[in-house]
Amino acid sequence: MENRLLILFLFLGQHLFSQNISRGEYIERYKGEAIFQMKKYNIPSSITLAQAILESADGNSELAKKSNNHFGIKCHSNWEGEKVFHDDDESDECFRVYKNVEESFEDHSKFLLKERYSDLFKLNIDDYKSWAKGLKKAGYATNPAYAKHLIRIIEDNNLSQFDKEIDSEKSIYGGFSIGWEDVITQSYIVIKEDKKYYLSSRLSLSFKDLSLMLGGGYLLNSRIGVGIEAGVLSPLGNINNIEFQTNYGLSIHFFLPVKRKRFNVRLSVTTVDGKNYKPTIAIGLLR
Repeated sequence: MENRLLILFLFLGQHLFSQNISRGEYIERYKGEAIFQMKKYNIPSSITLAQAILESADGNSELAKKSNNHFGIKCHSNWEGEKVFHDDDESDECFRVYKNVEESFEDHSKFLLKERYSDLFKLNIDDYKSWAKGLKKAGYATNPAYAKHLIRIIEDNNLSQFDKEIDSEKSIYGGFSIGWEDVITQSYIVIKEDKKYYLSSRLSLSFKDLSLMLGGGYLLNSRIGVGIEAGVLSPLGNINNIEFQTNYGLSIHFFLPVKRKRFNVRLSVTTVDGKNYKPTIAIGLLR
């Protein structure tokens, strides 16, 4: 009986793992990273997404699934990372292997910084047609219809809408959030996507204490930040005997863009003595 359950579990796991994702799901999953790369390197997010969609078959190709290579970038002589071999224009060609998909997007952007693609950066950020034709002219792909394929993908899926995000230079946000154990929090957050870091300050009130925390950390991508917090905490109680205690901890922020606003989901764990820990979760809208 146990063996049958194990076989069934493995079968279901393999089935779920092998399921393909749709183009719409792919766009929704990686549009944020494409916008992140656009703001950092001035490469249209529509072009990045269209190339990823075309080269990875919406993330369903073997190279994408097993090697996280979503742009079909080959090893070339300067690649020192892990390698994998696939048949492409020729048999048994060398392709780059990445630790995660975000690393593939980052390497794609850096790949386009080569001299052979320098003329592309003289184009307007919203001129996706010229970018597509320029990529083909510079030799990114051997398919003679490569530019036409990119343009069709962009227009069929309205990917050019994401290129407008480059105009949004807002980086300072403020707002309130509610949650547990911090019932209400006022926050101010500075998000520097091009530098991949964020800074935060918050004043939080729970049923037990009042805390003022400053923090900051690293942006894993355009939507997730991991960092530390430090500040002071005062237990609620005797107003005539206010006691401030050093408070510090770790936090994870999820920044979910909504036009020029962002939903912020914060998960944090803090302590005043290194023995007792206070977990908190809060969600709010930053303007």
